[in-house]
Amino acid sequence: MVKVELAVYSDASNQAVVQTPGRRFPGSVIQGDSLSILCADARQLSQWIGANSDANDDVRWLAQGLQEALLSRLLHYQSTLKESGIDLPYMRIAAPSDLVVLVGQEAASDQ
Repeated sequence: MVKVELAVYSDASNQAVVQTPGRRFPGSVIQGDSLSILCADARQLSQWIGANSDANDDVRWLAQGLQEALLSRLLHYQSTLKESGIDLPYMRIAAPSDLVVLVGQEAASDQ
């Protein structure tokens, strides 16, 4: 763990805006429990799209990309807390296998 000073532009509950050293723009802080909920919602959306074959490829790419981005952040969050000996603020631990694959690798290489 490294302690640094942050510029805090807003400390509103669940909407903090901070700027870390070396970053040009401030970032929006998402609390771990809120991140877990967003990730679960994106997974449910991807599962629904996957079950409905009439969803077009653009929608599939968008849903999978959203879920991948959120899941990546959540996995990083979990490993960071584990390394620091901090309990998670939610019960269900996310795993890479939570990604709902809507577009295959062969399709990804075409993009």
